[in-house]
Amino acid sequence: MSYLTNFKVIVTLTVITVFSYFGLTHAQISFEDKSTQIKVATPTSNPINEVKSGSIVYTRPDKSTFTELALDTKVDMHIAGTINRVSVKQKFTNPSNDYLEGVYVFPLPENSAVDRLKMHVGKRIIEGEIKERKQAKKIYNQAKKAGKKASLIEQQRPNIFTTNIANIAPGETITIEIEYQQTVLIDNDKFSVRFPLTIGKRYVPGKPIKTPITSTGIHKNTHRVKDAASVTPPMSDYVDRPVEININLKAGFDVDTIKSSYHQIDITDVDNITKHISLSGNNQADRDFEIIWQANKSLTPSMALFTEHKDNEHYLMLMATPPVEKAFASLNIPREVIFIIDSSGSMFGSSMMQAESALKKAINRLKPTDRFNIIDFDSGFEALFDEAMPAIDINKRHGMRFTKYLSADGGTEPLGAIKFAFNSRDEDSDNYLRQVVFLTDGQIANEEEVLKHVKLNIDEDRLFTIGIGSAPNSYLMTKLADYGKGAYTLIGNLDEVEDKMLDLFNKLESPALTNIAINFPQGINVEQATGVITDLYKGETITAVFKLNAIPNNLSIAGSMANGVFNKEIGITESNNTKGISTLWAQRKIDSLMDKYISQYRRIDRDQVQEEITNLALSHHLVSKFTSLVAVEKTPSKPNSKSTITKALANKVKAANTATNSYFWMLLGVLILLSVIVLNYRGKRE
Repeated sequence: MSYLTNFKVIVTLTVITVFSYFGLTHAQISFEDKSTQIKVATPTSNPINEVKSGSIVYTRPDKSTFTELALDTKVDMHIAGTINRVSVKQKFTNPSNDYLEGVYVFPLPENSAVDRLKMHVGKRIIEGEIKERKQAKKIYNQAKKAGKKASLIEQQRPNIFTTNIANIAPGETITIEIEYQQTVLIDNDKFSVRFPLTIGKRYVPGKPIKTPITSTGIHKNTHRVKDAASVTPPMSDYVDRPVEININLKAGFDVDTIKSSYHQIDITDVDNITKHISLSGNNQADRDFEIIWQANKSLTPSMALFTEHKDNEHYLMLMATPPVEKAFASLNIPREVIFIIDSSGSMFGSSMMQAESALKKAINRLKPTDRFNIIDFDSGFEALFDEAMPAIDINKRHGMRFTKYLSADGGTEPLGAIKFAFNSRDEDSDNYLRQVVFLTDGQIANEEEVLKHVKLNIDEDRLFTIGIGSAPNSYLMTKLADYGKGAYTLIGNLDEVEDKMLDLFNKLESPALTNIAINFPQGINVEQATGVITDLYKGETITAVFKLNAIPNNLSIAGSMANGVFNKEIGITESNNTKGISTLWAQRKIDSLMDKYISQYRRIDRDQVQEEITNLALSHHLVSKFTSLVAVEKTPSKPNSKSTITKALANKVKAANTATNSYFWMLLGVLILLSVIVLNYRGKRE
């Protein structure tokens, strides 16, 4: 090879290497799976050295740049007993010289009942109205075209929503206020609420199909995820998203401890019954917020009843914890435990470390009378054994070795691993309590596909989910656990693995309270929101909401235990009207109907369920898959001669891409470049 030829090669490789390094500002090359399919996507921003607080810089086609909408988020929670009323204010500021339409994809808790929208324009407040989804979109588009300010809130998933704001004038600030309601989670005498602050980058399987040209997502719709563009907002490591959280807590008892799992907080006493909690210092929307409070065990209430009378209907919410010593006698039941662990690219780093640590602890806990298997998945899947094997020392050592060599890369395709777990039942499985433990961050866009398969094929298996990382997909994790009559555990960092896994072991090894029924006196017409109550594990609380024609004087709780029958009668004294019980009932009823909608095969059946959900959501003013909130100002504020630019706001990246990124190509280019230089040097010496 001549010196000139070598020089050309070196120059070429240098250009490739530099291009690879700056690939995020030109073209990002990513692998959707471990096949040879390559996808090229054009990025939307060049944030280097230009980002201001709450903003992101975008590049126009003519290569000029403008600053995207700034965004500040303020969250106010008012917790009374076991009900949390939340206001989320998103302040959008337009620092450019253009009229802008902002599109922002944001997370909310999977059990949130969104029922109110306010658009603040200067001193004006425009209230949102609930409409059928297509009608709401039409109203919004007509207002945008007419030059009116408008806002639209749509549900993309039960835990992912979008805000559209039309015709924000240059220099103008518009505040969008969303309100929702949820129940407080109670587990092992601990009360908690969680607020998701970011959306991880989701893996989208399938072949691309036609996607609207107005799409602002980073993925195209596919034949497996037909709304992928709506749940994959732009992502950036550089986005500054300041957040403020304030909480007024009226627990209803003397609180012994209050702590935040992942943020620093300040706590002050407002009065004898109210605590004020706020985030300390400058906080970013880069990980989920969770707060936990607890009473002395002797003061923790074992039962609570709330009632509401609204629109000639009565609503009742029951929260009860059966006595542990009676309901959960520990028995030596042989178990067949199938561990499914996610080792895709989104698990890279601390998430993979947490998952490995949790899995090792679970393997060590197994008894020789148990059986187990491990299934690792990314773009494909690999099982430790062809079928479950006895948990003797040699097999457990094989499991530890298998776990040790897991590496996080590739796509996120859990369906194959789940199918293998269900299909690996053999003739001996009936002699065991079969439990499937699923460890993942859940960062997929095809939730409905996975949920449908689990719902139809779970049989008598129990499914327990472990959400890994700072922003797991809790909707997927919670719903899978519901379908599998199991429990959901969140592990947000390595420090939590020990305690969280111990709680999970207590649930895995303790027989559940099953066949739970809430019985009312004759003459009381009752409609339960969810239809059935799932199995109860040690430390968990029964939570059920009912619509009735009258509030009775008593009710009873019955259930089956491994060592007998559980039965408890409870007297009811109708309390003062507690606002929000009807909203919670409607939200859970819609959630139950959505389960039915997912499992339907025939279009006519799905249409019937959709109509039922739509009518229920409209009557209770709730956002759902088929209803949206829309707010429109009465008079136009944008001159007809001005055009509107539509841009999506970026979310902060919280997990490694489920793909191979440009830094891989940079490193590869550097290695090849160094190799050529060495060969060139040797050639000249020879």
